[in-house]
Amino acid sequence: MNTIRTRYLSIAAFLVLGTACQKKTAEKETDKNSNAAALDYEQEMRTFIQDISSFARQQKPGFLIVPQDGLSLLTNTGDSTGTPVISYLAAISGVGQEEVYYGYDNNDDATTPASARNAYLRMLHVAQNNGKRALVTDYCTTASKISNSYTSNAANGFISYAATHRELDNFATTAPYNVNAANITSLDSARNFLYLINPQTYNNKAQFLNALKGTNFDVLILDAFFNDSTAPLTPADVQSLKTKANGGKRIVLSYMSIAQAEDYRSYWNPNWLKNPPAWLVTTVDPDWAGDYNVRYWMADWKKIIYGNNTSYTQKLLDAGFDGAYLDLYDYQVWEN
Repeated sequence: MNTIRTRYLSIAAFLVLGTACQKKTAEKETDKNSNAAALDYEQEMRTFIQDISSFARQQKPGFLIVPQDGLSLLTNTGDSTGTPVISYLAAISGVGQEEVYYGYDNNDDATTPASARNAYLRMLHVAQNNGKRALVTDYCTTASKISNSYTSNAANGFISYAATHRELDNFATTAPYNVNAANITSLDSARNFLYLINPQTYNNKAQFLNALKGTNFDVLILDAFFNDSTAPLTPADVQSLKTKANGGKRIVLSYMSIAQAEDYRSYWNPNWLKNPPAWLVTTVDPDWAGDYNVRYWMADWKKIIYGNNTSYTQKLLDAGFDGAYLDLYDYQVWEN
């Protein structure tokens, strides 16, 4: 079984958020491999997310869209000096960001440098100022850092999760920060969340679901496909998770990678490595076995993600998820 994983923003990609690299929208890279000239890769990603959102909300108004590690998409310059992109902001419900305080550059328990942290914070406040909730995942194991992660994020108005395993395969805590019995009907009303997308330690789906049902997290972020199964969780499975142990209602989001193809997904065709579609980069990601970068602006990849009855997004809608937590990792590789 391949390990379902979360991603981190690389140092090179992170610089998009800093003063060292103002996003120049007039300058556009050329993707020679796909003969696509003068693409604006950031705008292509915005359009992709906007189209996913539109497709989902046509069927389920209020379907939540939360992109992770894509803060530079919020403004036309890619940093906090730019103008917010209104059409993109209208398509999303919140933003996710990893390693704001701890775990920087994939180093668990490492304190994020002040310059990087402040760049993240500036962009997270851009999201906040435009009515979008910020969800922060830090990676830390030291008790004092875990405590500081929660209090620092809360002081900024963010909800957060201090993950003790980079693989996101455990409950870092069974007592959520700011636990409450309120009915959570929007991200704005949420006070905490759980990020658990790799249930490899559970023997079966029922055991996993029971563990989740016994918690009081306001928002659950999980993978719709238990341990890489070909069938997603059922509507009954998802519905059973929408009530906290204390009786309050909660939100259930599904993780979905949209900038990489994963060879453990039901859509994967093993023949693609020998006869690749135009959207697939056949060099495996050196950091994550089984993952391949994609030309996400191409129509055939988009059809896998949304727009038809067999698409990934449709499966999430059919299962009854409240929204999708989009992993954008490595879309910046096309610019870098």
